[in-house]
Amino acid sequence: MSQSEPSPPSSAPSGFVGQLKASLPRNVIVLGIVSFLTDASTDMMYWTVPFFIALLGGGFLWVGIIEGLRDGITSFVTIVSGFVSDRIGKRKALVGLGYGLSTVVKPILALAFLPWQVAGLLGLERVGKGVRGAPRDALVAGSVAPGHYGKAFSFHRMMDHGGAALGQIVGVLLVIFLFPYFRDLAKAGSRWVTDASDVFRAMYLVSAVPAALAVLAVVFFVREKAAPIRKKVEINFRAAYDRRFWLLLVVLLIFTLGNSSDMFLLLRAGQLLGYPLDFGPQEHEAMARQWNFPWQLPAMFFILSMAKMLFTLPGGFIADRIGRARTLALGWAVYAVVYLAFAFATEAWQAWVLFVAYGLFYGFTEGVQKAVIADFVRPEVRGAAYGMAYFCEGIAKLVASPLFGLLYFLFATSEHPESGAHVAFGFGAACAALACILLVVLVGAVGRKRA
Repeated sequence: MSQSEPSPPSSAPSGFVGQLKASLPRNVIVLGIVSFLTDASTDMMYWTVPFFIALLGGGFLWVGIIEGLRDGITSFVTIVSGFVSDRIGKRKALVGLGYGLSTVVKPILALAFLPWQVAGLLGLERVGKGVRGAPRDALVAGSVAPGHYGKAFSFHRMMDHGGAALGQIVGVLLVIFLFPYFRDLAKAGSRWVTDASDVFRAMYLVSAVPAALAVLAVVFFVREKAAPIRKKVEINFRAAYDRRFWLLLVVLLIFTLGNSSDMFLLLRAGQLLGYPLDFGPQEHEAMARQWNFPWQLPAMFFILSMAKMLFTLPGGFIADRIGRARTLALGWAVYAVVYLAFAFATEAWQAWVLFVAYGLFYGFTEGVQKAVIADFVRPEVRGAAYGMAYFCEGIAKLVASPLFGLLYFLFATSEHPESGAHVAFGFGAACAALACILLVVLVGAVGRKRA
């Protein structure tokens, strides 16, 4: 069993307030606050990475490499961390270690002067995410009764997205303020400020503050009962995991194959807004000379985070009421529609609307997917189950983004540049639609209220 605080009785409290209290015990609330602070830190700086890379002389290839490293490293580390947390029975130590590692990397990033250094440091930051992910989710699952998984995980994701939204808007405001201020310092001959990349370096130092507060919250406020003395448990894969769990992993692979990095949505939005972002030498020189950036694009990420936060908790309530697997399938259907709409969008206003709709997809899937996994495995192997799920998603994502870019490149022509978007986004929509159908048929989403 998970060694977190004991689960409350499985009988469902009556009324909205009673269900909310049962869904949000101490550990769930504290871990939600931890995620809020961490995502505020990460998203204060994450959207700046392509611009920072450009100012260091790197091109779009480096952006792709970094996105691949973020997905791949996290996946490989997560599956190991999940198994280790199940074996030692101590989730909190791994959670604290993961958050701590990610925190240490952020101020060091301010010292990077070459694209490969940025890639290496952000890869190390993802190691921290991989270490903490599965044990943290197992802590959440072990803190509530099964009937409240959807609400508990969706609350956690809501706090994630709230922190991300705060981080993004603070980041945009910092840049708006720091660009002219640092420009004046550079013109005055400051020895500390030499070019526009120093704006982002200052932001990375600031972003370490909420991350450090998150680590302190884990250390001092997360509670985990000591593991009882017991014989080593040998995991029986056939008995410990419901057959539907293995089918779910297959379906996740199919969906994730078409789930490329959200950076491609940003690039597509840039096209619709008139920003043909290629991060080549000309853009590098323009950014260095003008001390400016296209603020509308990170503003779209802020809108997306607000939509995620708005839709995530209602998605958890819907999942616990109509069925979690059914809700997950509904979210994938939304994804298919949004990607298909991105493929054929022609106006700037459509990009804004689609980013809001994309938040609805997250609301129906992120917390709900974790709840579905918890439904299909025994409590003592939850950490490993989450690790395997993240591993499968990460492996598919290693292929998804390069494949998306390849399809975009091969089918875009000088006569019909939009053809690349049609094919690439259309492929993502097709994968999501197929996964939705398979989830309903193979996992049995239809007619299963609690699955």
